Amino acid sequence: MPYVAVFAIFAGMAVYMVFYILSVHPAQLEQKIGPAAYPRCARLRMVAFVGMGASFLGEVLYVFYPLDTGLPPRLIEGAAGWAISIAIGAALTVFATWIIWKVGKVAPDSFVPRKENQMFGGIYTRVRHPQAVADVTYWFAIGFLLNSPFLLVVALIWVPLNYLLTVFEEQDLKVRFGQDYVDYIARTGRFVPRS
Repeated sequence: MPYVAVFAIFAGMAVYMVFYILSVHPAQLEQKIGPAAYPRCARLRMVAFVGMGASFLGEVLYVFYPLDTGLPPRLIEGAAGWAISIAIGAALTVFATWIIWKVGKVAPDSFVPRKENQMFGGIYTRVRHPQAVADVTYWFAIGFLLNSPFLLVVALIWVPLNYLLTVFEEQDLKVRFGQDYVDYIARTGRFVPRS
């Protein structure tokens, strides 16, 4: 059973990556196939989220069926350790949820590619990819909530993967918004606000 959990984590991660990358090129795809590009990319994004869900379920399953990785089974042992780990995970969850709430306020349709989407204000005036920040934060939150060193290592893997996703996404955003997006990149940090 431990292998099933680990397989679900990494297979879900792979599905998410492949389909998310395919979903972030609607403007480029529109040049080839016309108006069907945005609905196609929206469907691809939904498949990507299924992969993310599979990875999450694998992480929960992993807690009950851990693989012997050589890492300690818990970040912090004992009841106090669980309380500390859960408190850190809860704080990270609140932070990530706050970011997603801010994204939803100014870009309710930003989770699905649509031609009508515009370059947004609000939190997007501070960072270009707040959703990626929230996603990575959620993965770390899960590691802490489940008090698992292995899941924190998995969360570390999500960092470069999310960076890669933003690189692919920005290629399409440059095609879509042109010089306005290039100027936006110059004044706005990718993940961290510029001073």
